[in-house]
Amino acid sequence: MARHPVDLLSFSAGVLVLALGLLLLTGGLGGLRLEWAGPVAAIGLGVLIVLAARPQAGKESDPTTDA
Repeated sequence: MARHPVDLLSFSAGVLVLALGLLLLTGGLGGLRLEWAGPVAAIGLGVLIVLAARPQAGKESDPTTDA
């Protein structure tokens, strides 16, 4: 099986999610209040899904012309 190049965007997003999860599991950092972490993460995820679902300009393909 051939190796593929590293996707740094996915890797950094995974590390960020891991760090947030560890913060939530341990109860936060001293005086850092994490009561808004869940709602903010849900809103951010929703915005990312909406942006990812938008049709891309110039990437339209007509299935009748594809051969």
